[in-house]
Amino acid sequence: MRDYLQRRHHPYRRSCATVGVVARAVSLSKTFASIGYEPHAGQRLVHSAKARDTGRFRVVCAGRRTGKSTLGGHELVGHAIEAYYRQAELSPNAKRMEYWIVGPEYSDGEKEFRVLWNDLEALDFPFDRPGSYNDVLSGNMHISLWGGRFQVHVKSAKYPDNLVGEALHGVILAEAAKLKPRIWTKYLRPMLTDYHGWALMTSTPEGKNWFYECWQMGQRGDEGWWSSRIPSWENDILFPGGAEDSEILALRRELTEEMFNQEIAADFSEFTGRVFKGFDEEVHVRHLEYNPTWATYAAVDYGWTNPFVWLLIQVDPWDNVYVLDEYYERNVPIDEVAVQLKERGLVPKELRNFYPDPAGPGESAVLSEKLRINPIGGTGGEIKERLNLIRKWLKMPPHLEKLPDGHRDKQPKLLIDHKCHNVIREMADYRYPENKSEVFNDKEQPIKKDDHTPEALGRFFIAHYGKQEAGGRVRVRGSSMTRGSKVPGRR
Repeated sequence: MRDYLQRRHHPYRRSCATVGVVARAVSLSKTFASIGYEPHAGQRLVHSAKARDTGRFRVVCAGRRTGKSTLGGHELVGHAIEAYYRQAELSPNAKRMEYWIVGPEYSDGEKEFRVLWNDLEALDFPFDRPGSYNDVLSGNMHISLWGGRFQVHVKSAKYPDNLVGEALHGVILAEAAKLKPRIWTKYLRPMLTDYHGWALMTSTPEGKNWFYECWQMGQRGDEGWWSSRIPSWENDILFPGGAEDSEILALRRELTEEMFNQEIAADFSEFTGRVFKGFDEEVHVRHLEYNPTWATYAAVDYGWTNPFVWLLIQVDPWDNVYVLDEYYERNVPIDEVAVQLKERGLVPKELRNFYPDPAGPGESAVLSEKLRINPIGGTGGEIKERLNLIRKWLKMPPHLEKLPDGHRDKQPKLLIDHKCHNVIREMADYRYPENKSEVFNDKEQPIKKDDHTPEALGRFFIAHYGKQEAGGRVRVRGSSMTRGSKVPGRR
């Protein structure tokens, strides 16, 4: 190993502003040649000196089978070699060069870790024992070299309390688009401050979320940011025919256009995967209490074989919406539904109106008569308008984003009570089609599955608030505290 370092690497000296000392730089091309790694064109661009010098934070939006994990794992070898040359500088100060690989699950970070582990073994680098572990099942994945002066840990974002420690020299975010934005902003970004550490974010896109915003910063050329997009066919080793490779063409025939664009072409699309990508159970689900002074409504989606859905909703004076309770039953006659709604306390005396499916006027008439409340019209229209309104309320208002986590006022405009199990499940599971065999309607419409509570909620939003105008503003049809007229003779 020592002979390898002396023969193959002739590091040149350069100023290292991050620690105020003179450090040694390592030739990645020589390192890659020694481990037999031949990056394809897209990978070479990410590894290039220009990308690393320009982008302290590199964002790589890549299609499937582009070698995202290989990219990150191999690059860390260069930092292991750098730490070898910096031992004299690190040891007297009891410092170390520490790097993390963070993924949604341990299994996501394991891929980069496995590449790095195999590289170091192939180069016969002396792992510190104890200190180096490769136990995927327990999540204990840790590499230590040079008496602990170089360390790599795999972390799971599923356990954010474990994302604490000393300052980092660098971090790889595996499947970054699947991470919650606070994993970067709250936990990881601050840990890169001390050593002016770097980040490499790699992922297949997941709609236009925080990862997309980071990618945009690289495209704009914001200081310290660099980004690239690598379609699957740029892996000319796996797909020698490029975009016309037979396997790529087969995927184009089988997948929906939106899914192909996201998963293969690495384009950012809103119409793939989960419908409500902004829904986060940790953020949007709370223990809520009924407030008799707030406007109270119900939203309905009729069904027989499919479930009949009734959502009890309140709106506060600031137009925050609270889903307090649910009724979700199959094969119940409409007369019996009315009885059960009363028995379960889902028709409080303050309930003003209900927002029904316009396709069931007969059912609406029965409920109105039995429950003595008014149905509200205007609940139809384009499904994408209804979905967009729900998405808008799922967001945290910009002025509240700046508040610290845990602040009582920091909450999105739509909250759901813990007991609404079906609402929570369907908000998470409702999705767009992936394969062309699942498409039975307009290509931008979700699959008709797990859609019953979102349908009811959307009917409330579209009738209560109206359509979104250009620029994302919502044209409110009337005050949430005064809308709706009573039927004569009814309370």
